[in-house]
Amino acid sequence: MSKNLKKVVSAAALLLALLFAVTGCSLSGRLLPISSQTSSVISSDIFSLPSAVSEESTDTPVKASAAAVTDTASRAGIADTVDKIAGSVVAINVTGVAYDYFNRSYPTEGSGSGVILTSDGYIVTNNHVVSGGNKITVFLKDGRSFTASLVGKSTSDDVALLKIDATGLTAARIGDSSTLRVGDYTIVIGNPLGELQGTVTTGIISALEREIDLDGTTFTVLQTDAAVNPGNSGGGMFDSNGELIGIVIAKTSETGVEGLGFVLPINAVAPVIKELKENGYVTGRPYIGLTSVDINSYLSARMNNVEYMGVYVQSVDSGSPAESAGLRAIDLIQKIDGVKITEASQVTSIIQGKKIGDKVVFEIYRQGNYSGTGENLKITVTVGENKQ
Repeated sequence: MSKNLKKVVSAAALLLALLFAVTGCSLSGRLLPISSQTSSVISSDIFSLPSAVSEESTDTPVKASAAAVTDTASRAGIADTVDKIAGSVVAINVTGVAYDYFNRSYPTEGSGSGVILTSDGYIVTNNHVVSGGNKITVFLKDGRSFTASLVGKSTSDDVALLKIDATGLTAARIGDSSTLRVGDYTIVIGNPLGELQGTVTTGIISALEREIDLDGTTFTVLQTDAAVNPGNSGGGMFDSNGELIGIVIAKTSETGVEGLGFVLPINAVAPVIKELKENGYVTGRPYIGLTSVDINSYLSARMNNVEYMGVYVQSVDSGSPAESAGLRAIDLIQKIDGVKITEASQVTSIIQGKKIGDKVVFEIYRQGNYSGTGENLKITVTVGENKQ
């Protein structure tokens, strides 16, 4: 080897020696485990598991803890709340008799849910759950069953109050639905499909003061994404504290749409329950016993066998003020108290604004047996009290 090359090698060896001295490394040393080098960074990650190797000993492995990935306290809190409130929700079975076109009778059966309001057996549910039934059976969470009596109902609120002969029942704690916010936690308990009593689903408040139309009646409801199915009607929706904040009324019926459940706010239901308990119906509500419908296309006019498009009387309740005054089905409503009628909703709005005993003047067109042979009439209706 030349003298110059020996000098270069010696210089390189000296440089390496100085480098090892500064960094504390040796040629025979090993790299430190990366988990130890970055342990402070990894442990700050809320999704990480504890280190699988102890820093003090590499011989004893440390078991992964479920607490590292699951908030068991929160989960237990939900279960504890459900344990306290589940007994306040009941399953309801309703049987009755219906008649076909030829007046032949056949049995009917329906099911739903309800919520216990008092320890001595008052239960709230939807009117549509018990409507048309002649026997109502209530099933408690503990397996007992009772025949219920109908204390009262309100068709316009879709609320019914039942009573069973029992004591010592688990009653729901009533909350305050006016304090709810979108995003608040919800717990729904009911009897979906009429077969799965005590089913619990959870979600949030998706919307407040949502308006929906059910069978021609407009309801202002809470919207939740907690799973709601047929059979849940009349069941309870509770907040995270286990307080009753609403009564389930409906879910969307559109195919392929989920996460749309609707609930009557408890603040709207509570005064109705009070009236039903005291009087059997909600007092002071105006009523004439008339249902109206919009006929707004040539096709629907032909199908309903009427001459013109407009707002028509669809039906009149037997024994109602409207029937007594002489109004009939397929009367064309032109004006009420001088106000031109262009939508069926106007009829409801005008009547709801009246007091019991008020006189209401209907200007109608009643068609004859042949086209063009009808007549214009003025019919005065005295507003009565709605006891349904």
